[in-house]
Amino acid sequence: MNPSQLIAARVAVIALIATVATQLVYIGLSSMGGTVNRDIIWAVEVLLFAVVAVAGFALISTRPIMGSAIGTFGVLNTMQAGIGLVMFGPLFEGGEALAPVAGAVLALAFLLYFAAKLAIGLGALTAGLLLYRHTGGGVRILGLLTAIAGGIAVVLNGLAIFPQTDLTYPAGGAGTVATLLLALALVPTGRADTRH
Repeated sequence: MNPSQLIAARVAVIALIATVATQLVYIGLSSMGGTVNRDIIWAVEVLLFAVVAVAGFALISTRPIMGSAIGTFGVLNTMQAGIGLVMFGPLFEGGEALAPVAGAVLALAFLLYFAAKLAIGLGALTAGLLLYRHTGGGVRILGLLTAIAGGIAVVLNGLAIFPQTDLTYPAGGAGTVATLLLALALVPTGRADTRH
């Protein structure tokens, strides 16, 4: 990677880790019965995912699949979080007449969520295999773990896209783990020597 791409990779790392943190805060507070200010969390996520998208697309010339996967993850999640931010309130507070529309919009948000997690799984799988094949030591182990997490995220989120499956938590969790491991693997992929 050239210097500008290394900067993009570092920006992506920070933004990806921040998105993992917002998801953990949201799930943690919700599961403990705490008050979650969805508007603030979703607004922050929209900003973070937009940054992830731009940083990911900046990596395409050096790492095409990985950069495309990160960029796609960012774009899909920007839309998904944006739907929650601007549409959920009016639709779910609109009464019975809007209930079918609210249900359809919620289903669309989850579809985008799973598609984004599938994309980041592909990015993690790609980055992990690259590190496993072209590095050694601890970085190679990180590569193996990242590839495994990415593969699991791809399978679970691919299945979760189909209607009537109940894989929201396993698919989301797998995607979140893949996101974190990809963030940790991202900068080392720029240093991996793929010429041999």
